[in-house]
Amino acid sequence: MLTKLGDVVKVINGKSQKEVENPSGAYPIYGSGGVIGKADAYSCLSGSTIIGRKGTINNPQFIETNFWNVDTAFGMKPYEAVNDLYFYYFCKSFDFTSLDKSSTLPSLTKTAIEGILMPTPPLGEQRRIILKIKEYDELFRNIFTQIGQK
Repeated sequence: MLTKLGDVVKVINGKSQKEVENPSGAYPIYGSGGVIGKADAYSCLSGSTIIGRKGTINNPQFIETNFWNVDTAFGMKPYEAVNDLYFYYFCKSFDFTSLDKSSTLPSLTKTAIEGILMPTPPLGEQRRIILKIKEYDELFRNIFTQIGQK
């Protein structure tokens, strides 16, 4: 079954970190390129996938802790019908640049993301897909290690 992302995933607009930024804060602050600081509050729940809104839009990251996302990134947390890792792997395989609405700096909109069609098999099948992906990831990692690449 194909489902619009907006029906099965909460897309969270990032916000400026100025009011929550604290070098000894408990939560990481994420931009599209990774951690850029610490915060006293979080805007996204653990198990979310983050993707750049501007610039680096085709590099999803799976975040295993609550975090703050800045205004150049979207946090995306699946609802109960979609497994967090299944959604992340879907994002890794989706070409977000196909939604780019800009002329120079790559850019995404929340509306465009929410309109993406995603296959949504039952949760049991999603878990089987995740296990198979992890199995192949491990196989490829071992092959690359044996030939001296990382």
